[in-house]
Amino acid sequence: MSMHCLLHLILVATCVLYSEVKAGGSCLRLENKILDNLLDMIVAIKSGSPNSGGNSFRPAFTATLNTHPVTVSGQFIPKFDNVILNRGNGYDSKTGKFTAPKSGLYQFSFTIMSNGGSDLHMGVAKNGKYLISLYATKTHGDTGTANPVLELKEGDTVYLIHGASATQSMAGHHFSNMSGYYIGE
Repeated sequence: MSMHCLLHLILVATCVLYSEVKAGGSCLRLENKILDNLLDMIVAIKSGSPNSGGNSFRPAFTATLNTHPVTVSGQFIPKFDNVILNRGNGYDSKTGKFTAPKSGLYQFSFTIMSNGGSDLHMGVAKNGKYLISLYATKTHGDTGTANPVLELKEGDTVYLIHGASATQSMAGHHFSNMSGYYIGE
């Protein structure tokens, strides 16, 4: 898709949504629809799909850790309590787990931040199996990241889990976060 076509799509979508707000819709609803439409367009372009409409359901989520600080120990699973986007309702802020609403490839992004002079060891888990380690040094504010692409079946779970025997501290205030989206089959 050419840049010209993409800009035209964005302009048309913005005009349609603007007319909806003039007809009595809310700005928050407009912002959410614009974000959803732009996400659809970006995913469609990246996946090579000729359009973003139709019946292509694309789960996606972003959540941050608002609570600060969070003490982690044992097999602790952080609950990212500020959900920014949860298309498909795959992310559960009460459990801290993403459950795949459909089978396929998913791209995830995890960022952790150490707090108060404590090392922080976390890991990405899928269905209880530890896959990837994240580490942030005890330098206050150091970060660790992981960006795996995982093949999931409907119902599979992905989440962060504490990966050390020591009690550690994780920074909140939206510095630690996780997100993911469906790429395709």
